[in-house]
Amino acid sequence: ALSFAETQEQAAETNTLYEISSRLAQANSRAEVLESIGGYAQSNGASSVMLLYLDTDENDNPIWADVVADLAISGTTGSSVGQRFYLPDLPFAKLWISNPNSPLLIDDITNTDRVSDPVTVGQYTANGIYGSALVPLRVNNRWVGMIVASWDKPHQFTELDQRIYSAIAQQTAAVVNSTRLFEHTEKSARELQTVTRVSAASSSILNVDELLQSVADLTRDGFNLYHAHIYLLDDTGKNLVLAAGAGETGRIMKANHHSIPAAHEHSLVARAARTRRGVIANDVTKEPDFLPNPLLPDTKSELAVPMIVGGKLIGILDVQSERLDRFDNADANIKRTLAEQVAVAVQNARAFEYQQEVSDRLREVDRLKSQFLANMSHELRTPLNSVIGYAEVMLDGDDGELSSEAVQDVQIIYDSGKHLLSIINDILDLAKIEAGQMHIDRREVNLVKELEEIIRAGQVLVKDKPVELLLVSDGDFEHVMADPIRMRQIVWNLVSNAIKFTEQGSVTLRLSERIAPNTANDKEVCVHVNDTGMGIEPENLEMVFERFQQADGSSTRRAGGTGLGLTITRHLVQLHGGEIYAESEIGAGSSFWFTLPANVN
Repeated sequence: ALSFAETQEQAAETNTLYEISSRLAQANSRAEVLESIGGYAQSNGASSVMLLYLDTDENDNPIWADVVADLAISGTTGSSVGQRFYLPDLPFAKLWISNPNSPLLIDDITNTDRVSDPVTVGQYTANGIYGSALVPLRVNNRWVGMIVASWDKPHQFTELDQRIYSAIAQQTAAVVNSTRLFEHTEKSARELQTVTRVSAASSSILNVDELLQSVADLTRDGFNLYHAHIYLLDDTGKNLVLAAGAGETGRIMKANHHSIPAAHEHSLVARAARTRRGVIANDVTKEPDFLPNPLLPDTKSELAVPMIVGGKLIGILDVQSERLDRFDNADANIKRTLAEQVAVAVQNARAFEYQQEVSDRLREVDRLKSQFLANMSHELRTPLNSVIGYAEVMLDGDDGELSSEAVQDVQIIYDSGKHLLSIINDILDLAKIEAGQMHIDRREVNLVKELEEIIRAGQVLVKDKPVELLLVSDGDFEHVMADPIRMRQIVWNLVSNAIKFTEQGSVTLRLSERIAPNTANDKEVCVHVNDTGMGIEPENLEMVFERFQQADGSSTRRAGGTGLGLTITRHLVQLHGGEIYAESEIGAGSSFWFTLPANVN
C-alpha cells in the first residue's frame, strides 16, 4: 500500500498534469501554449522559458531553431522572440538530438559529466544559465519544436520533474503542431491575398512608377519582409536601375539613382539577371557575390527573381529578410508568380504610356493642322471677297458697260470665286469642328419656312435640267430649337448634293415626326432629302461621310466638290443632338435623312 506521502505526491502530480493539460487544450496562440507549461517551470524557480519552432532538412534533422515565444520570470530583461539559432552550433544539441524522446534535464552546468568542454560551460554561465530543461516536441517522429527552461542557479531536478516533462511533451507537441499548421494556413492566406492585391494593382495602375512602388510596398508588407525592391533593365541592356523600393529606404535609394551593372560579379541581383533564374541566398555572408548595401545593414537572406515576359528580361524582383534561412522553394515560386505578373504589367504600362505620347503628339499635330487651315482660310477669304466684289460691280455695270465677251469672262471670274469661297468655307468649318471651336446657337426656328426658302434658292441649280424640287410635310408642326444658320447649311448641303447627282426626275424634301428610339415618348423631327439620281454603291455608302471622300472618286467624275460637305453636315447634325443616315440603290436614287430632338432646352 502507498504511504500517505506517496499518495499526496501522486495526487499533486495528477493535479499538475490536469492543470497543464486543461490550459493546453484551450491554448490558441504560441504565448498561451508556453504559458500553459511555463507555470510549472515557474513554480520550480525557472528564470525563463522559451518555445522554439524547429526547421529540419530533408532527413528531418533539426537545422534551425526560432524563438517564437518567451516567458521571463525573474532576473531577465528584454525578449528573445525573433532570434534564430543554427542548431549544430548550440550547446547540448547532440545530446538532445540523439535522445529525441526524452527531456534533457541538467541540474548544474558547471558540474555535470555531460559537458566537459569549458567553452560550452562558459557560453551558458555568461548568460546567467546554470540549470536547464530541454523538452523535445515531436509528432509522428517528426520534429516540430522544443521547450527550453533555464535557471539562473543550479537546480535539483526530481523524478517527478522527469515524469511531468515527459508526460506533457506529447500533448504540447500536438498543440504546437496544430498551432504551426494554423499559422501556416494563415500565412498562405495572407500571401494569396498579397498576390491578389498585387495582381489587382498590376491590372489597374497604368503608370509604371506608381505601379512598381505599389508592388514593392505590398510585397514587403504582405510577406513580412525586411525589404523589397524592383530593378528594371535599362535601354542599353547593361544596367539594372532601381525603379521602386519599399519604404523610406527605397525612396532614398531611388533618389540616389541606385543601379547595378548587369555584369557585376558581386551581386545576387545581377546573377539573377544574367542567368534568368531565381537566386536564393539564405545566409548572405556565405555568398561570394552578395553586394552589401549600407542602407540595408540587417539583411541576412535574399531572394532575387527575374521578371520575364515573352522571353525578354524586364527586370528583377528582389526581396530581403533579416532572418537567416528565410526563403525556400515555395517562396521562390510565389515570388516568380508575382514577377511574371509585374513584368506583364510593366510591359502593358509602357505600351499605354507610349500610346498616350503618340496620341498626344497626334492631337497636337491635328490641332496645329486645324489652326493652320483656319488661318489660311481666313487669309484667302479676305482677298477673294475683294475679287468677287469687284467682279459683281463690273457685272452690274457700275464701272461702265462691258462687251458680251467681257461679261462672259467676268462671269467666269465671279462664279469661280464663289466656288472657291464655298470650298474655303467648308475647310474653315471642318477646321473649327476638329478644333472643337464650332458652336451652335439654338433658337426657335420655323423649319417649314426655312425649307421653303431652300426650295426657292435651289431653283437656280435645276434651271438647266429636268429636275423638280418638292416639299412634303407629314405633320403639323411649326418650330424646332436649332441654330438657323447651321440648320440652313445642313439642309442646303443635302439638297445641293442631291441636285448635283440627279440629271432628271425630282429632289424631294420631306418633313416628319417620330418617337425617338429607346425612349418612351421623346419626339424627334426627321428631315428627308430623296432624289432620283444615279444612286450609290452599297460599299461606298458609309464612305460618303468621311473627309475628302466621294462615292464617285474617279478623276473623270462629273460632279465637283471637295468631299467635305457631308462630313461637315454630319458634325453639325450631331452638334444639334441628332444623327444622319443614308440609303441608296444604284439607278433608283438616294435618300439622306437626319433627326433633330423636337424639344431641346
